Amino acid sequence: MNKFSCTRSLSEEIYYATVVAESEQQAREMAIEETNKKFSKSGGRPREWSIRVLESGVDGPARILDCGYREA
Repeated sequence: MNKFSCTRSLSEEIYYATVVAESEQQAREMAIEETNKKFSKSGGRPREWSIRVLESGVDGPARILDCGYREA
């Protein structure tokens, strides 16, 4: 498992999620799902998310560590 940082810009808002997942694809899906749940379907499409590994070798299970948004 890896810890991922996931971000998406929408107009003047930046949505973010920090997740533990097996792959970039799983991290992206988790970020979209959590953002949609918290912020009225603001998760968008998978290709709109930037994903990067923050830490490798993190113990599972897959989970959301943080999710929110900021104004740019």
